[in-house]
Amino acid sequence: DGALPTIRSVLDRGAKSVVLASHLGRPAGNPVSKFSLEPVAKIVEEKLGRRVTFCTDCSGEEVEKLCADPPPGSVILLENLRFHVEEEGKGVD
Repeated sequence: DGALPTIRSVLDRGAKSVVLASHLGRPAGNPVSKFSLEPVAKIVEEKLGRRVTFCTDCSGEEVEKLCADPPPGSVILLENLRFHVEEEGKGVD
C-alpha cells in the first residue's frame, strides 16, 4: 500500500508507464510458486483501479520487449527478483 500514492502520482503527471519490481521470500534463486508476485498484480490492479500487466520474469528478452514501448498509462509488475540467484547474493562473478 505504501507505494500506491507514488504510482498514482507519476501516472497522474503523465508518465508513459510504471514498471514495478520487488522481491518476496527466500526462494534461493529458484522459481517457487508460493513466492510468485502474480497474485500481487491482481491486488495492485484492484487498488489502483487500472489494469496491471504481469510479466513472468524480471529480466531478459520478454521483459525488454514488454517494457520497450508500452501503451500510455501502463503499469507492469515484474516477477520476483529473487527467482534469480544473482539477487540472492550468490551469483558467480
